[in-house]
Amino acid sequence: MKVLIVSDSHSRLDNLMKIWEKEVPDVVISAGDYSKDVEELSYIYEDSEYYIVRGNCDYMDNNTEDNLEFELSDKKIFLTHGHLYGVKTSYDYLRMEANDRGTDLCIFGHTHIPYLEEEGMILFNPGAVKDGLYGILEINNDKINIEHRKL
Repeated sequence: MKVLIVSDSHSRLDNLMKIWEKEVPDVVISAGDYSKDVEELSYIYEDSEYYIVRGNCDYMDNNTEDNLEFELSDKKIFLTHGHLYGVKTSYDYLRMEANDRGTDLCIFGHTHIPYLEEEGMILFNPGAVKDGLYGILEINNDKINIEHRKL
């Protein structure tokens, strides 16, 4: 299963489409900010499964939640934009919240800066789609492989 992880598209649907066409993912996970872009992507590429949260710039988005918990290949994923956990200052509150939820992988955005921490639970920020940044997740034989990529 190939999973595309995105965040912070900020009206760059064109970048989202290029990324999707390059990767052709089974699942798309969006950590918010311009959630409407990813919603539009879901209408264009209907074959992927989508998980979307809203970010601090998604004022008019009443269709998505601030946080989502779901499982992929028996791995528990916590998805949030990150602004509610002060990630521009520290990852401590986000890390505590994800640990309290028993998360295997915590995905967030907001800072526009790619980040990967793999000590126990994985903390991952794909960077900003507006800058051509994204992440790819593959879960094989109970092993999580995750990496940053650029258009």
